[in-house]
Amino acid sequence: MEDFFLFLRYKNKTIKFKVTDPSTELEILMNNLRKAVDATGTRIFDLPEMIDYVPTEYFFGKKDEATGRDIILQPKIGKSPKTLLDYNVKPGDTLEIISDPIAG
Repeated sequence: MEDFFLFLRYKNKTIKFKVTDPSTELEILMNNLRKAVDATGTRIFDLPEMIDYVPTEYFFGKKDEATGRDIILQPKIGKSPKTLLDYNVKPGDTLEIISDPIAG
């Protein structure tokens, strides 16, 4: 299998990110991304668990090629975990990292 690289964008920062297995569940990928560090040991993205004292989740988002609309890649639909492949994400695609406050 060829290397599977994506471009990930959060706020004003875009990085090239290697995905070892594109069939990994999105929830696991996001958890791994939150812990990922660069060569200097600094976290790649600052994805705090709380923003303004509100618990926050993060999702991947992308532009739908057919409609041109932005879509959120839901990590689960019902009880079924989803992967990048379920959303037809291809090597070289750009995904946005979207923060979503948890209502409470």
